[in-house]
Amino acid sequence: MEWIIGIDGGGTKTIGIAADCSGTIVARTEQGPANYHIIGINDFKTRIACIVNELAESCNLSKRDLKVVSLGLAGADREQDRKVIVTALGDLDLNCHYLVVSDARAALMAGLGKDEGIVLIAGTGSIAYGINKSGEVIRAGGWGHVVSDEGSGYDIGRQALIRSIKGAEGRDRETTLLPHIMAHFGCQNWNEFIGFINNRTTTKGEIASLAPLIAQTAMAGDSVAAEIVRDAGDELASLVESVISRGFPLGETVRVCLYGSIVNNIELIRRRLEIALAGKAELVGCQQEAVIGAMLIGLEWLTEKER
Repeated sequence: MEWIIGIDGGGTKTIGIAADCSGTIVARTEQGPANYHIIGINDFKTRIACIVNELAESCNLSKRDLKVVSLGLAGADREQDRKVIVTALGDLDLNCHYLVVSDARAALMAGLGKDEGIVLIAGTGSIAYGINKSGEVIRAGGWGHVVSDEGSGYDIGRQALIRSIKGAEGRDRETTLLPHIMAHFGCQNWNEFIGFINNRTTTKGEIASLAPLIAQTAMAGDSVAAEIVRDAGDELASLVESVISRGFPLGETVRVCLYGSIVNNIELIRRRLEIALAGKAELVGCQQEAVIGAMLIGLEWLTEKER
């Protein structure tokens, strides 16, 4: 059977699916991260090779019949990144075509079923990514946690840490956040807490894991937590507004699909987005995983090739 692979590779996990040439999914695997900026190019090659092998073996598929591997990858936004990745994939000695796109484009395809519209991704990080009717790509944010990722889980967690510490020192309004945060991380005292947040092994994901707690504290009436959540919603809305204003016709309502735990699981942020983007965007909750978008991009390429 001739078959294709779709891969959604992020900084935390990578999902791979195998499908026949009609798009019927026959196998799935989930493994660790595939952002080569984080794990290195050699570990990236090993990761993709393991995914291909596992998918092939699980359904007794021959790698000789593999037609295309379509990858939606974090860290593949720039042309130079894609060149590095394609060169590395060439070392796998698979007689197939490789398509490499950003994880945002794969999510857009999965969410709206076509390469047109906007996707807002807000999980550990954040980005708004759009493609207009002319095929022009417009993006806002997504430049990493040092200078960007506004409104993300990491941003919410970091703001909560800053403001809870300031509150404890009398430099900000009083808040109930600090004891909740310390309990969340299992810290028994101040020294443990400061040691944990400054430990080089503490990850962005651990800081981002505070976001649901901050939302719950906001719902319970804490004004500082409510302000953090409200500001996060406004930052995410501004990412979408930036993409709309730079790439889409004035006055046109643009479809925006939402991906990630922050925009889909935190009701306060979802409501803030709905208010800020009313009349500008139609918000669509995405039901399909981004890996489906990667597979669809590969299937689209194969269909065009065989015409």
